[in-house]
Amino acid sequence: MSAVISLGKFERVPLTKAWPTEDGNFTPWLAGESVIGLLGEALGMELEVEAVEHWVGSFRADILARATEEADHRVLIENQFGRTDHKHLGQILTYLAGIEGAKTVVWIAEKVCEEHRAAIDWLNTYTADDFSFFAIEIELWRIDNSPPAPRFNVIASPNGWTRSARSAVRQIAEGELAERHHIRLAYWASFSEFLKSKNSHFRIKRANKDHWFEFPVGRAGFVISDTISTGKQRIAVELYISNDPGKSYIRALHAQKEAIEAEFGQALDWQELPTKKASRIALFRTGVDPADEALRPDLHAWMLDKMERFLRVFAPRVKSLPSNSAAEARDE
Repeated sequence: MSAVISLGKFERVPLTKAWPTEDGNFTPWLAGESVIGLLGEALGMELEVEAVEHWVGSFRADILARATEEADHRVLIENQFGRTDHKHLGQILTYLAGIEGAKTVVWIAEKVCEEHRAAIDWLNTYTADDFSFFAIEIELWRIDNSPPAPRFNVIASPNGWTRSARSAVRQIAEGELAERHHIRLAYWASFSEFLKSKNSHFRIKRANKDHWFEFPVGRAGFVISDTISTGKQRIAVELYISNDPGKSYIRALHAQKEAIEAEFGQALDWQELPTKKASRIALFRTGVDPADEALRPDLHAWMLDKMERFLRVFAPRVKSLPSNSAAEARDE
């Protein structure tokens, strides 16, 4: 006879038990590095806090963050205790209008009212494709006398791929896309499905007609960038440093070149790009045509392997680089 397992009991904990006040306790907690990471996981993006209680005219937005995969993509986070209300919805729209680069809005509350969920759905449907709106409920739960644990429940969100695909379809219908754009759209859509099939943490969430696609590496201004070129008959994976005018970042990494390439397993192409403020460290695969559908499974596998190596080798090194205050100020 099997032993009886003793089970605990779930208990919902009011937010004010953990955070007596919203502005003095909850907002600073939410802006903490580990917690903003949990929120980012719920949103499917990597977040980095820029400011807490950010002034917008005579009002203050709770948290202003940045999506690390895009240097100019800012994320506005507005939180409140209790149920969502019209006042906070109005504040969100005011902040969105007053913050340059704000593309994503995250509204967090204990309870998202049905009419406000509908409002978020309407904004996701009818605003420009660049903008995304999320409504999230936060809960605190504990088992018996355990410390309470937070849980973010996404109540309303954009279907990013559908919205971008709709935009691309519209452009195609209007005759705006060249043949190379059709190829790129097909390649990145195929790569997106490949990443999902491999359960990769890398994700492509939107249709893309550019020859590159960027993935976060854990620090603003640094990304893993995949590129394709039918004209040059090649694909590539690289660490792209978007703001390195003095070349201090790439030179600091180059000082570790021997160790980096030994850990990576291949020699890399170190490009300071002296006429540009950006720098890159790249690996190319030549003599391949990304337009060839039969080749794509092999090209996708090559890309994913190199992306994982770039992330493993460079992420800890990038995060430990000393701040280049002048360059990073220009990234703001």
